[in-house]
This record gives sequence, structure tokens and C-alpha cells, in this order.
Amino acid sequence: MKMKKVIALTLGTILTCSCFLAGCNKAPEKQETETKENKEDSGTEETAEKEKPASGDTVVLKLAHHTAIDSAYDVAIKHYADLIYERTDGRVKIEVYPAAQLGGERDVLEGLKLGTIDMTLNTSALIMNITPEFGLLDLPFLFEDYDHARASLDGEPGQILADKLLEQNGIRMMAGWCSGFRVMMTTNKKIEKLEDFQGVKMRAPETPVYIDMFTALGANPTPIPYSEVYTAMQTGVVEGVEVAAEPMYTSKFHEVGKYIARTNHIFSTICPLINEQKFQSLPEDVQQIMLDTMKEATDFEWEKFLEADEAALQAMVDSGCELNEIDRQPLMDACASVQEKYVKELNAQEFMDSIQKLKE
Repeated sequence: MKMKKVIALTLGTILTCSCFLAGCNKAPEKQETETKENKEDSGTEETAEKEKPASGDTVVLKLAHHTAIDSAYDVAIKHYADLIYERTDGRVKIEVYPAAQLGGERDVLEGLKLGTIDMTLNTSALIMNITPEFGLLDLPFLFEDYDHARASLDGEPGQILADKLLEQNGIRMMAGWCSGFRVMMTTNKKIEKLEDFQGVKMRAPETPVYIDMFTALGANPTPIPYSEVYTAMQTGVVEGVEVAAEPMYTSKFHEVGKYIARTNHIFSTICPLINEQKFQSLPEDVQQIMLDTMKEATDFEWEKFLEADEAALQAMVDSGCELNEIDRQPLMDACASVQEKYVKELNAQEFMDSIQKLKE
């Protein structure tokens, strides 16, 4: 009796397994047929989806900068990021962290060197702390106009600096972006000629070249952080500030200042940078796409900034500020010694010669 039960159970098990196996072998045929039909129905849309890389294949690059959200620089770098994602078919995604979200300008540059941040936007005045030659870009009256500045950054002078940054720090300068010619604003004294600078307490960035420039002009340079400028002008700690019109307006300095002198004494540069090791880790075709697209983004940034800067200057005039033109030649003559000093200290005659050639 026990033996009959065992045999019955064994036969039942065999039949059950046979049915299960038959079902399993049959199901994929149906699934395969359905999948094939779905693919045929979806057409090119399915093909495009198939060509996109899996999420694990996407390279994410962190780009940090200190400028305000929706500033000309922020808009331009986000435009660049969108183009890169599109033109690499999603293989490269640049995540932009504006407004010092990952640290101040000095912090993100250090992160770029260490490789904890992949890309940044940094001003030439800050880059000079790791490659001193970049301070040459902030020399007073170095450039005649915007065309001269653009030609210099895109040409041999810019390449000289890019080579030094790459060699000394393993950082690639991808372009030279426009931060505009700086103008001067004062609270209670018009600046119409060189003599008007005498004894005026001017806020100076905490960079030696600016202090030397104001000293050469006869002013009294007062180094204070940018974040304290508004209050310093309001309380009389300083009587003036110099910066491009766009940041001057967005910082609301026109609320405490009255006179603007269009001195155009220094052209400010901001540079998109990338860690070279990270750049070299990318496929060659992606590297080329990033370089070619940066040229397009650079045109975009220059246009956006110049529009914003001109609009800001007009807005300050409309709000009641007085705009004064000034003969720049006496100012240039007074600051000639400043240029000579830094060219000698940095052994930068080759750089200055290349700048001069582009004036001719």
C-alpha cells in the first residue's frame, strides 16, 4: 500500500513538472513574438531610444562658479551644458552649481586642482594665485577696446597663459569670457580728469595690481571685501568703487553713488576651466565636441554680457546717476609704471609683445 502511494506521488510530480516545463518553453516564443511586433510598430522612435546610452554610461561633470544665478555667465554656461548633452547624445551631462553652492571662487579653484570639482568659472584675478601670469590680464589700460581684448584672449596672448596654467597646475583654460571694462563710481566728487583722483578714497580689490594702479593715479586705495562695498560707500569709509556696470548695477551701488566716470581702465576676464585629467579621460570625439561647442558658447556669453552691461549703465543713468566721459591718455601715462613693474616681475615681455601686435 505504501509503495502504491509513492508511485502515485512520483507520477504526479513528473506530470506537473512536464506541464510546467512545457509552459516555460512556450512562453518566451509568445513574448518574443510580441516584442518583435512592438518594435515593428514603434519604428524610428524605438531605434532612437535604443541608440541612447544607458544611464550608467553617462559621464557627469560637476561645474561650480561663484556668480549669481541668471547672471550672463550663469546663463551662458548653462547654455553650454545643454548643447553638450545634446551633441554627445546624452553621453556627457554637465551639472552646474552657481552662486557659490560648492564654495567661493577660491574654494572651487582648489577643488578643480584636486579633481573634486571637474569644471569651474574663475576670474583672471583669482587664477593669478596659482599661475601669476594671469595677473597680466588685469593690468590697467592693457586693451584698447573690446575687439582688442577678444582678439588677445582668442589669440597668442591667451594661448601663452593657457599653456602656463596647464603646465603648472594641470588645468585647461577653455576660453576667455567677457566681464567687461570697469568704470568708476564716486559718491560726492566727479572724476573728469586725472587730477580729480587726488586723495579720493577708492575701494580696491584685495589684489596688488589694483592697489598699485590707484596709487599711480593719486587716489587713496582702500582694500575691502566686495560684500562690504555698499555699506562702506554709504558710511563714507570709501568714496568710490570701480567695477563693470553690470555688477555695479546688480549690487545696487547706484543707490549710494552719484557719479560714474567711463574710464574703461581694466578689462575683466572670466575663464571656463576644466581639470585636464578629467578632460583626457573623455573619448576623443567628446573632447572635440566640448572644444568646438565652447567656441559657440563664448560668442553667446560675450553677446549676453555686453547687452547686460550696456543696459545696466543706462539704467543707472535713468535712476539719477551722472555719466562723465574722461580723457584716458593722462590716466594711461600715469599707470605706465604699473605695467612695467609687473612685466618685469613676471618676465612677461613675450606676452606684452603679442598684445601689442594685435593693436597694430
